[in-house]
Amino acid sequence: MMGSKENPGVNIRSIRELLRICGEKEKVSYTLKISMLEIYNDSLNDLLTKSTGAALDIRVQGKSVSVPGLTQIQVQTEVDILNVMETGEKNRKIASTKMNTQSSRSHLVVALEVEGSDEVSGLTSRGTLTLCDLAGSERISKTEAEGQRLVEAATINKSLTALGQVFSALKCNALHVPFRNSKLTHLLQPCLSDDAKCCVFVNVSPDVNDMVETLSTLQFGSSIRQVSLGKATKNIVPAKNNKTVK
Repeated sequence: MMGSKENPGVNIRSIRELLRICGEKEKVSYTLKISMLEIYNDSLNDLLTKSTGAALDIRVQGKSVSVPGLTQIQVQTEVDILNVMETGEKNRKIASTKMNTQSSRSHLVVALEVEGSDEVSGLTSRGTLTLCDLAGSERISKTEAEGQRLVEAATINKSLTALGQVFSALKCNALHVPFRNSKLTHLLQPCLSDDAKCCVFVNVSPDVNDMVETLSTLQFGSSIRQVSLGKATKNIVPAKNNKTVK
């Protein structure tokens, strides 16, 4: 998701495209705020602060899901965003396992909130680009995880199972979608509801020794391709003296 400076990943490329689109809107001024958090052992950690204050939690108001107390930094340029993301990456939980020397021990969520003010109509539009880098599913027998690594792996696998359950419920249009089964799915609820567009990338290994994991991942990807979230809606605040906006 992050990539390198020479070959940037999805995070940088998507943010770069967002900035390009904003730059084309001559009559709209945009305010951008970025936040970064990791979900480690089913706890939320703010990656943009050195403070070890009260634990962060998720608050739901109607369709809105927020994390009170999470650090947000206003940015304007790609350089601003890169600097913030570099800071957040340094604070992320990473450790070595038998399968990966730089294994992510947490899920990373980067959120870029965008608010646009139209100088002509007076309308204000709002949206959020959420970029989630999931920690990989792990087979304990292969990673030979012990102690803290074992606890982390179990928590990662549990949250990924919860995500799979959410996709399964969405796929069959279930009346109840179990978003609250984990912090990961709870936080991603707005991204997987009918007010959003969602794109999922799955990563597989070309090594024949990982064939079982590769098949499992491809089956997961094939299943969630059948999920339909419906048409996303625009979040627009009407101009003064206008009762409705179409």
